[in-house]
Amino acid sequence: MRKRARYLTVIIAPHHKGGQRSYHVSYASLGWLAAVAAVLVLAVTALLFGYGKIFWRAGQYELMRKRHSLMEAEFAKLQQIKDELTRMKAEESKVRQMLGVPKQPDTLSTGEVSRLSAAGARDSVQPQPETHDRLMPTLMPTRGWISSGLSPLHRGVDIAARLGQPVVAPADGLVEFTGWDNYFGNKVVVRHGDKFTTVYGHCDKTLVRQNQPVRRGQVIALVGTSGKSTGPHLHYEIHLDGKIVDPVNFWLPR
Repeated sequence: MRKRARYLTVIIAPHHKGGQRSYHVSYASLGWLAAVAAVLVLAVTALLFGYGKIFWRAGQYELMRKRHSLMEAEFAKLQQIKDELTRMKAEESKVRQMLGVPKQPDTLSTGEVSRLSAAGARDSVQPQPETHDRLMPTLMPTRGWISSGLSPLHRGVDIAARLGQPVVAPADGLVEFTGWDNYFGNKVVVRHGDKFTTVYGHCDKTLVRQNQPVRRGQVIALVGTSGKSTGPHLHYEIHLDGKIVDPVNFWLPR
């Protein structure tokens, strides 16, 4: 005997006049419809996921493009800075040639500083000049270039130089002061006879003591940036009979 098929009957009864309608759907057909619906849902989900991934990748690409643009702009700025540094080095070389200033020597080592400090005038004094008084401060105290000159608001000259570069006495004299100054940091004052006094400020280290005699060309300190200073340099003053004078007017070639 054949097994009787099972059906689901759907009856539609309208409110207006008209006969009822009924539809018979087998359970097997419902199973197929459910399977088709599941496949459709899966297909739509996969489609939405694919489009979502595409949109996400597009967003990431746009973000990377913006970052790349920013990096290119930063590289352009770095290149401008590099070109400016190259230009400044060329200008510095020209200024050195114009002023006759050689390339700054390397910073003294600890051993060299100790040797200069212990040896005193014997190893650091230059031969006595024949053409001018040894009490007149005619030596430029350190190798460098003038970064700031004498003015009503600036009592001396600033000589830009390498950190640790030697500072020499420009004439024979007697150390009047060596120690700390709140503005000039490590400071040295040398008296040259009855007329001249020289002042050295912002030193990294002083190599003389108070009341010590010094000779022309003797290393008395090292260039530094102590006290209120914006960079390595030597602040240098000459006092003549108690009045500030321009040191540049006294310098003679070594």
